[in-house]
Amino acid sequence: MNTQASTPSNPIAFRNPVRLTPVPTRGAALLQADDVFQFRRMEIAFRDGGGMASADEVVSRLARHTDQPISRLARWIVEHEVLNIQWRSQILLPWFQFDLSTMDLRPAVNSVLGELYPALSDWEICAWFAEPNAWLGGALPVDIIDRDARSVLDGARAARYLLRA
Repeated sequence: MNTQASTPSNPIAFRNPVRLTPVPTRGAALLQADDVFQFRRMEIAFRDGGGMASADEVVSRLARHTDQPISRLARWIVEHEVLNIQWRSQILLPWFQFDLSTMDLRPAVNSVLGELYPALSDWEICAWFAEPNAWLGGALPVDIIDRDARSVLDGARAARYLLRA
């Protein structure tokens, strides 16, 4: 019988190898599944407004309207003037926030972002636009921002107020 202590410095007696990468817990797997579910909801909700584009696609479109498209997009992202999410090593931006003919930011969307950014993350704001909103009678903010921008802005203010309470 081996009476040696089981320590990493004694490889013969060490029977329980150390796991270098943590095994995801059930909770982590559920969080990951929830992210996938939310992402799919955003994809569907943003489809009518053109869907989502990679940062490279947005830069390509911006290049038709400005001589420094990367700088412009980077500034918008840093200053929280555009909706964007990171998904599987990509930055994605919903098209509905742009006037596609000029690549200017749509003021109605930008106003809502100004209300929500202090209280919510980029991901949470994108999800907010894609989820039914009680303040808007169960409508998705992305679906009615063109028809009733004021109500969407009021809904964003209400959400921000409730989050701070």
